[in-house]
Formats: sequence, structure tokens, C-alpha cells
Amino acid sequence: MIRPSRIRAIAVFAVILVIVGGAYWKSARAAEKSRTRVLVVGVDAGEWDVLGPLLDQSKCPNFARVRAQGAAGKLRSIVPLTRSPVIWTTIATGKGPEKHGIQDFFMRTGMRELGEEPPDDAPVKPQAPGKPVTSNIWKARPVWDILGGLGRTVGVIGWWITWPAQPVNGVLVSDYIQYSFGEPRSGPRSVYPDSLASMVERLRVKPEDVSWAELFQFVAPFDTTKGTARREELIHDVKWVYAADMTFYRIGLELYRQKHSDFFAVYFRGVDELGHLYWDAETFGLRHDIRPTKEELAWMKPLIPNYYIFTDRMLGDFLKEAGRNTDVIVCSDHGFGGGGQGVRAHKPDGIIFMMGPHVVKGGGTITGATVFDITPTILAMFGLPTAQDMDGRPIATGLKPEIVKRMERETRLPTYETERAERKGEEPLRSPVDEELRERLRSLGYIQ
Repeated sequence: MIRPSRIRAIAVFAVILVIVGGAYWKSARAAEKSRTRVLVVGVDAGEWDVLGPLLDQSKCPNFARVRAQGAAGKLRSIVPLTRSPVIWTTIATGKGPEKHGIQDFFMRTGMRELGEEPPDDAPVKPQAPGKPVTSNIWKARPVWDILGGLGRTVGVIGWWITWPAQPVNGVLVSDYIQYSFGEPRSGPRSVYPDSLASMVERLRVKPEDVSWAELFQFVAPFDTTKGTARREELIHDVKWVYAADMTFYRIGLELYRQKHSDFFAVYFRGVDELGHLYWDAETFGLRHDIRPTKEELAWMKPLIPNYYIFTDRMLGDFLKEAGRNTDVIVCSDHGFGGGGQGVRAHKPDGIIFMMGPHVVKGGGTITGATVFDITPTILAMFGLPTAQDMDGRPIATGLKPEIVKRMERETRLPTYETERAERKGEEPLRSPVDEELRERLRSLGYIQ
């Protein structure tokens, strides 16, 4: 028989456990709530001249929400090196190409310096690009490597020049998983850790599996039981554009839900690719040896704005998962204006949206921001200084004033670089998708 005194002692001990345990979990929840998290969504070639009217028409509610609750504006790119691999590496490092080592899609060749644009009236000459650049060429640490080295968990999906996948403190799915050629597509070099390979392959969307029902998000539907060959020819390229973004979206959202990393970046390429493919009717006809009729041009006209609306829906799902305690940055590498092939179709000003605990509230306007400033801004959100060897600064018109003032005082850190990041003289690695990458760049007008 248990004595009453012992019963009272057990009861008191139980009460203490409840109190202490409750205090612990309350403290743990508070710490979790205050933990800095940052979500970066890259939208290649996001253009205000397209997105602005859609916002005015209330057709992109998720972009609108970020602007209304935070701040938005223009993001100045690198001129004239408006090439996606160069700029997205600059965004990820806060440094220019001479420091981070990525100069173009391919290593420089003897025919001409790739990345330097010829005059507009110069004759187009065949190019002989070398090997596609690969992640071992990076000479500067990306922000996810800096944060991971400081104990923050990270996730990176689809970012330019991330093949082969380098080890991170979390998960990384390289940009090469979008390509069809080569086996295995999501093998050991395409993802980190290797255990992600089967999940990535399961969620990957193949162009040949894209249905008309999915394409009808972008063009007016019609009776597919009657004469689809001509229309299939007109928008065939939309399939591989859409499949790539859906691949990044599905894998990214699954991993974001699973891991809820402190830093998470996902990149979408489709807006840029559809711009190159469908912005100008004349270049479309020359490229495909097709002369669309007026009716066909009218049918294809909604493709680009509807793709922005689709991108807005993808953004909305990531915002829902992020929650209100996550800082969000949505940015592009440059704008888009058409009127030429390859980089000649780009405009120097892209888009930037910011929202979250460390961002100004209530629809502020971001001014003076450049692609060099994204990494310093991310570091500032985590309370980390900009290194002296970085070319950018935290975005003062987007961050709360107290954060900007604190970062302005933190100017003593020389660098985040390590010996590993200072490697020089390496050659790009060959991959099974090199030829498909070249073929896509030809179709987009970057190379001949």
C-alpha cells in the first residue's frame, strides 16, 4: 500500500513536470517562431511591362500580396552581360563574374569572347562554344554554402550552374534534372544527398507527358478530336518549358514541406524561355519556318501573360508553406523586351518583391537595388554582415531601417571565402545532357 505522503510527493512531482515541461515547450515554440527563415523564388526574365498590368487587373494575387505586405520595385541587372548563368551566380554570391568565375553559358573560346555582345549591325557568325560551365568552376561561395557553414539548413532547387550537385547542409537538386537526355537523369551527380534521386525521378515531369488540358492554361481550348497537328506544331515548345518548371515546382514544394529549411531557393525559367520563343511573331516564324496566320497569332497571344499567372500560382503555394514568419524575396535576373534574339531581347531592369519580418511594411517601393544586393540582403536578414569583398549591399529601401543601420556598422568582415572556394584553373565537367543544353540555347537564340 502506497503511503499518503508518497502519493502527495508523486503528485507534486507530476505538477512540477507539467509546469517545467510546459515552460520548455512554450520556450521551444517561441524560439522556433523567432527563428529566421528566408525563401527566395527566382523568376527568370520577370518583366514589369507584363506583370504590372496583370497586377492592375488582379490576375496575380500572390505577387500582389507580397507587394502589398512588403515592398517591390526594379532590380538592375549586369550590363551588357545579361546572361542567365552569370547573373544568377551574381545573385547567389553578391559578386561579379570576375570574382565568382562564371562568365557565360560556355567556357570562352578562341573565336570570340563569349559574353561580349557584338554591335547590333554586326553580321551573325557561327559560334563554336566550348564545354557548358559546371559547378566546379565557381570561385566564390554561394549564400547557401555560407549559411550552411554557419549551421543553417538549406535547400536549393533548379538554380543555374549547380551540376554536379555539391554537398550542402541540407538538400540540393541541380538544374540538370529538367533535361531528357542522358541516364540517370537524377543520379548521384544531379542531387545531394544521393538518397533524393528516386523521389526526384518520381516527381519529374516529362515534356511528352504534358497534356492538352495542361496547355489550355495558356491558350484557348478547342476540340482536340479535330485537327490538332497544326496547333501542336505552333506551341510544341511550351511542353518542355512547362515540364521543366513543373519539375522544379513539384520537387521544390515537396522538399520545402518535408524540410522547411532555414534558407530555401527555387528557380523558375519558363517566363524567360517563353519570351524568347513567343514574344515576337517575326522571330517565331523565322525560327520555326512557320508563318502563323492572324488567327493563329491571336490564339498564341495570351501565352506569355497566362504563364505569369501560372507562375503566380506556383509562388502562392510556396508562400502558403512559408507562413508569415518567413522573409520572402522574389526576383528576376533581368527584364524582357523582345526585338532581338538571345541577350538582345533582354532589358536591364528586372523585378524584385520582398515581404517578411525584416522587410518594410505596407507596399513600399524598392529603389536602387541591383543583382549584387540579393545575397547581402539575405545575410542581413540572418543578422550577418556583408563581407568586404562582396560587390553589393543590403537593400536599404526594402529592409527595416534598424536592420540597415546595424548592417552599416558591421563592415569589418573581410570575406566568407575559404580555401576550397578559391580553386582556380578547373575545367568544366562533361555531362550526359550537354547536347540537349546546347540545342535549347540554340532554340532560344543564344547560340547559332
